[in-house]
Amino acid sequence: MKKANSDRRPESMDMLSELPKEILQRILCLLSQEEAVRTSVLSKPWRYIWRTRPNLVFSDNDNYFRGKEQEFLSVVDETLRGYLDQGLRLEEFHLHMSNHVSVSLLDKWIPKLVSMGVNDFRLYVLSKHEVDGMVDLPVVLKAEPLTLLWLYNCDLGRNIPENIPFVRLEVLRLHNVSIEQEIFDKVISSCALLASMWFQDCKGLTTIKLETKLHKHLKQFIFINDVTYQKDDCSIEINAPTLEKVKIFGSKIRFHGRELSNIKSLYLANVEIAINSVERSPVLCIDAPKMEYYEYTGLVIPSVSFAPSSGRSNLKLYMRDDGANDAQSWFLRLSALLRDLRRSEITLHIFHLARFGLQIEEDILVRDNINGGNYNPVVVENFRLEIGQLSLFPYVLSGLFCICRPRKISPQWLGKGTWTDERKQKEAGEFFGKFTKMIENGNREIWRDLEGLTFEGLDEIRLEWQPFEVMKLLETEFTEFRIRMKWSDRD
Repeated sequence: MKKANSDRRPESMDMLSELPKEILQRILCLLSQEEAVRTSVLSKPWRYIWRTRPNLVFSDNDNYFRGKEQEFLSVVDETLRGYLDQGLRLEEFHLHMSNHVSVSLLDKWIPKLVSMGVNDFRLYVLSKHEVDGMVDLPVVLKAEPLTLLWLYNCDLGRNIPENIPFVRLEVLRLHNVSIEQEIFDKVISSCALLASMWFQDCKGLTTIKLETKLHKHLKQFIFINDVTYQKDDCSIEINAPTLEKVKIFGSKIRFHGRELSNIKSLYLANVEIAINSVERSPVLCIDAPKMEYYEYTGLVIPSVSFAPSSGRSNLKLYMRDDGANDAQSWFLRLSALLRDLRRSEITLHIFHLARFGLQIEEDILVRDNINGGNYNPVVVENFRLEIGQLSLFPYVLSGLFCICRPRKISPQWLGKGTWTDERKQKEAGEFFGKFTKMIENGNREIWRDLEGLTFEGLDEIRLEWQPFEVMKLLETEFTEFRIRMKWSDRD
């Protein structure tokens, strides 16, 4: 039996090798690059067949090529030359490069791709941090077969080409890339199939316009400015109804046209929203019936004209020393925003940056917001308060409870020094004591709907919140705390 099996194996291998080259290529096309390369050890006829398949993936981050820069370049160069010499068609070519020395050969490789029949070229140039300065890479602007372009720590040059042939480009991601505004305008105006844009810490951009006529397939737009935290660096104008996800950090923004009927996720942080000429306040005027997630972080409370019917809303807001009158208006603006988002599950995170107490007139807020406005306080599922001085928290909470009904409150402290477990427990005990006193002495109009509250600590082993008595707090091992509140007609 053993001899029969050994005799049958070469015969079956020979039969496989005798298949037409086109079928062998298609078989290899279904394998990963690593699996295809492994077939080279099957027999002599298979040694170089993997280099004839219609899709190639090369990465200098693969385990085999790490530390072998010259070998990586040689393998890629010889493989592409072999395709040209044999007249083979290469349909897909994915290239991942992280070494600045390797990038120089793109000038040689890119012009060959069109003649080889490549229609899906995905290029990742992620230059390492240790490279001194940026990698010059203007040659990519001539790569017609590009479908995906992801660049990190690169410079696209200063010479503005007459034509940028990105007719197939679907994904564009630039991180720490230097690009002239005019070159950028030409890039995005030539990419009719773009579905995803991602720009992070790019230099040279002053304006990004997303237009209906140019971007009919755009589903994702992400802009992040982590370096300078200056909103004046770039202005973004959005008028692309096909968008499903928008994330913008650090920019001026304006939405042209109300219809964003497909948007599901909107994240805005440290942005300057265009001022409404009528209300003289930042307003997000969009029609977004499919909104599933909305997140906003900033110093200014915007107004919104969209009202998510479901999903989640996450608000991260900052309070400063703006005076008592501004504090009153701050809470009224917050109340209006919460009402607009009331159909979603709201998480509210307030960073209290004030150094002094802001006197809140509870009676005025109750009158303007509840009685005069005939509004029911909005349910807030989770409320987190980060505060520098514990003595100031009643000013924040007294205003908050005038406009909403939080179900869970989690205190955190921004004070300096080392936060040991003992210190956290001591601060939490003081917080709970002041909280109870505030309820006992507060406005009855606010607290009449409160049916009960429970103090809870997080069991870090079981990852469960467990109730405890405040008097026995120091006997527990809890270091994270919250208050669970039950309101009438709300639960």
